[in-house]
Amino acid sequence: MTTDTAASSTAPPARSLAHLPVGIFAVAMGVGGTAVAWYRLEEAFELSLPVNDMLAGLGLAVVAVALVAYAAKAIRHPGAARAEWTHPVKSAFVATLPVSLMVLATAFAPIAEGVSAALWWPGAALQFIATVLIMRAWIADARVEAVHVHPAWFIPIVGNLVAPLAGVAHAPTEISWYFFGVGALFWLGLLPIVLGRLFLEGTMPWRLAPTLAILVAPPAVASLSWVRLGGSWTDPIAMMLLGVVIFQLALLASQATYLRKVPFAVSAWAYTFPLGAAASALLAAYESGATAFAAWVGVAALATASLLVLGLGWRTAVAVVRGELLTAEG
Repeated sequence: MTTDTAASSTAPPARSLAHLPVGIFAVAMGVGGTAVAWYRLEEAFELSLPVNDMLAGLGLAVVAVALVAYAAKAIRHPGAARAEWTHPVKSAFVATLPVSLMVLATAFAPIAEGVSAALWWPGAALQFIATVLIMRAWIADARVEAVHVHPAWFIPIVGNLVAPLAGVAHAPTEISWYFFGVGALFWLGLLPIVLGRLFLEGTMPWRLAPTLAILVAPPAVASLSWVRLGGSWTDPIAMMLLGVVIFQLALLASQATYLRKVPFAVSAWAYTFPLGAAASALLAAYESGATAFAAWVGVAALATASLLVLGLGWRTAVAVVRGELLTAEG
């Protein structure tokens, strides 16, 4: 269907581009975040490996394909796209697009500065817009209830914390401090809301269960950005954030038995970026003089993220071939 009228009068078929989830950009987030972590591993142990370069290139290809596919959805099925952008649960995943661009900008920073800048500027602009519009919807949409809250609500917030990682090199420092301030303040403000939903509103629907891993991301990315903006891995703020990262990793590991039983969905890519961010933070801290414990945990997080990228990459390719990504959610 090509018009809003047609889209509203006739439901899209069971398998249709209208059902392509905006969360598909989380694939590029995960690949890019893992690429950055491999670069940190190389720096920490003085290695010369091509993994960061290959994953950065793969992430760029993924985001390009996803952009074309989702743009086609928006053009052919504008009603379906608009419904997703304003949905109480799904709207948070809209931010995976700008975050994926800024994560890839960070991955390309040591490889190609021009490519990094070309990814960062549109990513930062879209991040600003997405944060304002998504938070406005949370405030103004009367449909939003406590049960609609889930850890992926952190995505539009964490995107602000991602911005300084490459932004320090591409924009005035004040811009990076703007993003860091918004991300840090609203992460802390949103945290009790998300925890209240998890503690008091029952278990997460299975499609959203993998988003529990996102709890790892804010302190990990915040620590990286804090140091990027001039802090030190040995100052109290960075050390406190690293402690929270380790706790969140332990909490996530304690749920592994349950999470392994969750059927595949695109939301499973929510495991990858947080683990990559945690690995980056811990390995960077080790490189700056932290104890070997940080290195061991960082390497374990990176190994897990890398295996997940391989496994989920294969499963996602199978889903593409089978047309599963174009099927309405059950």
